[in-house]
Amino acid sequence: MEPALDESPDHGDSSNGHKAINRAFSLNILIVHAYPESQRFFSSLAHIASESLREFEHAVVVSERYAQDFNSVSGRHNFTTVKDRDYFKQQQEELYATERSGFAHDVDAEILKLEAADLPIFSFPLWWFGMPGMLKGW
Repeated sequence: MEPALDESPDHGDSSNGHKAINRAFSLNILIVHAYPESQRFFSSLAHIASESLREFEHAVVVSERYAQDFNSVSGRHNFTTVKDRDYFKQQQEELYATERSGFAHDVDAEILKLEAADLPIFSFPLWWFGMPGMLKGW
């Protein structure tokens, strides 16, 4: 006999010899949404995903790149520390900032959201065979 959807031979005990799945778990989910119009299809998908996941008692954080007016162009403004004042090399400054907690507040907030997520979901349209620049800069 096949186990029912709420049963598994690997978890917990049940009266029919199968072991029940423990469904009492919650994920930290981060939805990174990059679409400029809040009333269009892609935004609706992100909104419905967020609501549906919350109904299943998951903790959902939505990071809306356009709504938050995120600056997707990287530069010195992303850092509170400076490795080399004379020559800007992105990767070198990122490594230096990582070692010294030297990211700007908005960048650091996004890093913390991603680190806390058990499941990141990226919501964006494909424009010219790629993601929007707003998301590339994230």
